[in-house]
Amino acid sequence: MRFALSEDIRVEATPGAFGLCPGCGAPLIAKCGSKKVWHWAHKGQRHCDDWWEPETDWHRSWKNYFPADWQEFPYRDNAGELHIADVKVPNGLVVEVQHSAIKSVEAKKRTLFHAPMIWVVDGLRRKTDKIQFEKALGSEFWRRHEKPTLSRLSPYDVRLIEEWFDLQVIVAFDFGGEDVWLMSARDWACGIGFWYEKEKLVANIRERTDIPFIFTEHTNRRGTVIKRTHSILNSLPERQGDPK
Repeated sequence: MRFALSEDIRVEATPGAFGLCPGCGAPLIAKCGSKKVWHWAHKGQRHCDDWWEPETDWHRSWKNYFPADWQEFPYRDNAGELHIADVKVPNGLVVEVQHSAIKSVEAKKRTLFHAPMIWVVDGLRRKTDKIQFEKALGSEFWRRHEKPTLSRLSPYDVRLIEEWFDLQVIVAFDFGGEDVWLMSARDWACGIGFWYEKEKLVANIRERTDIPFIFTEHTNRRGTVIKRTHSILNSLPERQGDPK
């Protein structure tokens, strides 16, 4: 964790510091070594949020695009289950930044809990992921257009698509460049997405403006048009208890 509470003030880990967990109130230990980013940890191996994962520099850099008060926001659902969002916008939108491997069942649970939300996924965690994207997109992987070029990627060709295309929320794949590949729709067995500037995505979230989405239509055998949209409602009213 980046933040702990010290006399009700959010503080970062420093050598010898003392703090309490914002989620459960338990004492935390300041971990300030030379190999990992400085962070707070619960005593022992158990975290009050069983979804919590070790944080990388990439993870921390994405969180730092947003105000500190929006980061590591703890909240409970109606059943009292506690989880800590990486970023929670005052309108209720959650941004989860994912580097570690995660099973699709677990990703769906987190999506339902945090909704409305958007995922940001590290496209460089495995060496093969960027290679598969380059091969599937061809020249489009390196081209950037003012008007986005929509691409359909098969989960049989791209492992990242297989892992993430079924959540029905926006997923931004970060390959380390100035753009992310924004997947915001599913067309049967394929994920649909386009390149989008990282700065614009961050601005959409910070300024609470709509994030671009893809609207798709399909006509079934009876001639009925099925309309599907996977938009993120980024104009939700602020709710009591959300960050300011």
